[in-house]
Amino acid sequence: MSITSVKEFSKYWWTEVYNRIIGAVVFLDDCSAECLHWDGGLFNLLNGGAVAVKSLSPFESASKEQRKGVFLTQATSTQLKTISEIIRNSDFTHCILISCVSLDVVYLELNEGKDVSDIVAAGKAPAEATKQLESMLLNWIGKKTSAVEVVHIPIFTISPTNTVFLTPPYYNLYPTFNGKLIPDSASIDLYSLNAEERAQVRRLASGLNSLLESMNMKEDVYYMGAFSSLIAGVLENSPVCLSRRKNCSNPVSLIIVDRTLDLAGVTSHSSESVLDKIMSTLPRFPGHSNDVAVDMSPICEANVISHPDDIQLSPGCLYHANDDSCIQTFDYMINKSQKEVMFDLYNKLSKIDVQRSPSPKTLVKVTPQSVEKIVVASKGNYEIISKHMGVIQQALAVVQMLKSPRRAQMDLLMSLERQILENLAASRESTSVLNQIGHLIKTRKERNLPLENLLALIIHVYSLTGTEVVFNKQHEDSLVETLSVAIFEDRKTLFIDDETGIMTPEESHEISKRFMARFKEIAQMRKTLQKYNSVLKPCDTGTGHEYRGVLQQLIDDLVDTDRPELVDLRHRNEGIKDLLRTGLNILTSKKSRNSKHPADAPTVIVYVVGGTSAEECKRLQRGVMTSGADTAVLLAASRLLPPAAAARAALPL
Repeated sequence: MSITSVKEFSKYWWTEVYNRIIGAVVFLDDCSAECLHWDGGLFNLLNGGAVAVKSLSPFESASKEQRKGVFLTQATSTQLKTISEIIRNSDFTHCILISCVSLDVVYLELNEGKDVSDIVAAGKAPAEATKQLESMLLNWIGKKTSAVEVVHIPIFTISPTNTVFLTPPYYNLYPTFNGKLIPDSASIDLYSLNAEERAQVRRLASGLNSLLESMNMKEDVYYMGAFSSLIAGVLENSPVCLSRRKNCSNPVSLIIVDRTLDLAGVTSHSSESVLDKIMSTLPRFPGHSNDVAVDMSPICEANVISHPDDIQLSPGCLYHANDDSCIQTFDYMINKSQKEVMFDLYNKLSKIDVQRSPSPKTLVKVTPQSVEKIVVASKGNYEIISKHMGVIQQALAVVQMLKSPRRAQMDLLMSLERQILENLAASRESTSVLNQIGHLIKTRKERNLPLENLLALIIHVYSLTGTEVVFNKQHEDSLVETLSVAIFEDRKTLFIDDETGIMTPEESHEISKRFMARFKEIAQMRKTLQKYNSVLKPCDTGTGHEYRGVLQQLIDDLVDTDRPELVDLRHRNEGIKDLLRTGLNILTSKKSRNSKHPADAPTVIVYVVGGTSAEECKRLQRGVMTSGADTAVLLAASRLLPPAAAARAALPL
């Protein structure tokens, strides 16, 4: 196996899936379906020999003549119950369970509460899990003549670009300790987490281990943040990881970072990236965390009333894995300006233009109207549409983003952020910023501003200022009261789990107080950092201040040829080494010179637990490219995170 990129890793393991699906009904969970979308989509399965493809749901089953079932699953206890329902309601004689999660982790979950440490330490957990799962499958099928297979295939990555990858199965993984941003104790281990958080840590570590194994990589693990230290600990000490490192030879540095150290980047509405603007404006593609639903009604004859809720018409999307031209445009949506993206789309559309619009060379400016005109001209011409479906969907997405009422909201929030940044930069002492935000909340309906975006703005302010600004208690109390009223008024549309919207004013006040407590925690997240404790930096021009995130500062130092000491980056083995140094009283003065540096390895992978934005990806990649460093830097994260989603993830509901 010679795999040199994450995209190759994904393709290699999808081929292993396709080898097992001939003549089968394939059942996929949402996360696997999202990964499939980025590898080529449904037709990869159908063209590969699957007789049907269904969602992993207890309401699904196979028809009587369909005797082979393949289940692509995260193998959680809930999903295993669902598989049992499907099998019992079908007539299978051959079942294949493909676990996307390493079987040693599945074994721990199957035997939760039992002492299985000896089996795990001996490296027998995968084999024991296979036996258990095979026995369960045979029991569910209930026939004497039946065949079952259990196999681990690590399907968990998608690659928006060659330097960025995301992990959809861990889209909701967030650095919390029993739901808190700050752990109760300075001494933490996996059992500082609740069962769900603990399972997610082990599962992500197992996925990263599979990736490193497939790419023959032997890693040095670094981390920044308490939660990341736990993931680093599993990677460093798990028997499966220890065994893999003995056999792998390519050096790599893996840096794991808590998103909560710097939430200002993902709660900002000031992104120049077209992809961020689209993600903030259009609804999510159903069941996905990293693509959007595009209204296809402008090119269809269907009489659609309320897309995307109207199920007459399937939504379009942004990413098209089998179209190189669309992959290029998607890359532009991250890394190029809006003007460049518009010209790129117009240029590609002009080749299919049935009305012969002006050549791209003669246009001074490409407008949403000029792009839309070409797209709409193909309405009903399904031969043209089918040949150019990818670029048409991307063009519609950009047009719908630019024409959306939400775009005006984002522009307003962007200008508000700039004002706040100027105010904070002018006075690092207590300011009237919270009063400004309180006024915005009170007048949000006249300004057409969603409350969840204003909550993102508050998180942005607290994360941006950190411990550098102490807000006036009176202002904070006033904001709590204002938020309490707003939460009560918007209870039916705000992201509350209870869809009935039943809430008393007292309950909304309690939620508001919890929010304020969380804002204050967010401001404290960088207090343990030495060098990266501030993200509000003077501009290079010498006038004003700008946001320079923790990740940006880390990457800049990482690729700096002067090799500045990365004082906030911890190495998994540092603790014991420091103890030895202290005990022997040697080398203490030379620690920084002799300690390992992540850029010693030819490749560095930076994984952000909790998500990233397209703008952050663009800035970090530019930093690497302009540095001239030989080190290849890959940025990875749980998901793409627009401001409203970042607020949902950060706040305790």
